[in-house]
Amino acid sequence: MGVCDRRIYYLVLGTHPVIKPGNIVYRVRRGGFIHDYPVAVKNRVGLVIKEIKEKGTVPQYYVQFDKETPKWFYQHDLQRIGGERSENDKFHN
Repeated sequence: MGVCDRRIYYLVLGTHPVIKPGNIVYRVRRGGFIHDYPVAVKNRVGLVIKEIKEKGTVPQYYVQFDKETPKWFYQHDLQRIGGERSENDKFHN
């Protein structure tokens, strides 16, 4: 299963750890020069303020990181603290 396949699998089957308003989350950084798989940026944490979940769409969350202005993020761009994946369940092969 490739990177894209797993990402779609998590979104379609809803196996992502459930994120709700009030949760503390990390932002997930995708790709780049060093990593070719999603990596949580653990030096910044954010507070989920509100969510939008509509049928047939990817859930979106309004999150404030540090003292910055809150922004909207897709579910697959966030990782709930306490919902980290094990070493065996990373996106790379």
